Amino acid sequence: MKFFIENKEIDDKIKEIRTKVRKSMSGEVAALMLEHGINYKRNFGVEYPRIKEIAKDYDQNHDLAQRLWATKIREMMILAILLQPADKFTQEMAEDWLTEINQNELAEQVTMNLFSKLPYANKLALQCINSDKTWNQIVGFMLIGRIWESLDSEEIDKIVDLSIKLSDTEEYQLYKSISLALNRISRKAKGIGKNILLRIADFETSNVDSKRFIYNELKEELSFLDF
Repeated sequence: MKFFIENKEIDDKIKEIRTKVRKSMSGEVAALMLEHGINYKRNFGVEYPRIKEIAKDYDQNHDLAQRLWATKIREMMILAILLQPADKFTQEMAEDWLTEINQNELAEQVTMNLFSKLPYANKLALQCINSDKTWNQIVGFMLIGRIWESLDSEEIDKIVDLSIKLSDTEEYQLYKSISLALNRISRKAKGIGKNILLRIADFETSNVDSKRFIYNELKEELSFLDF
């Protein structure tokens, strides 16, 4: 459990945010999310567009974001992502937040709205996919799907190697995120995509569903790109 120094201004903002969240809550949406495996310590079922509206009422604030994240309440955690200034978010903080990410919604939100904006995003992505934790890997590949334009050839080689290594999996979100990463990387240049497809050529006839999925998605992407 984290402890924070008392700050009346921040505490008042959190109370205000809680009130806005509660007024926008939907038990029906929360129940539907739970049915689909989206499970939080607490979920008020507030739809994302409304969460974004609430975020616009506040300036980015590191202390506020850190306290919101610590609540482990869905809406507060998403608001924390939106309100956390990237320039005050250390790699240690990123590693700490990763321990709380165990489903797709948060993984998408954190990679899109925070991790992709970090100056060490490439390093973080590679660290995540090198992890032995499945959700870290998923976040890492999702992040690669956001920062693919900044990757150099050495980083791409490492990513492709790990993609092949981790491709034999029954975890849908993992092989979907691997596919996303490889598809995005293929947009950098015609030769890159063709080379990746050659490296995973045996995936086409594999008896492993995840491998066939990755191969077919990449093949379709290259066809779309006319590569």
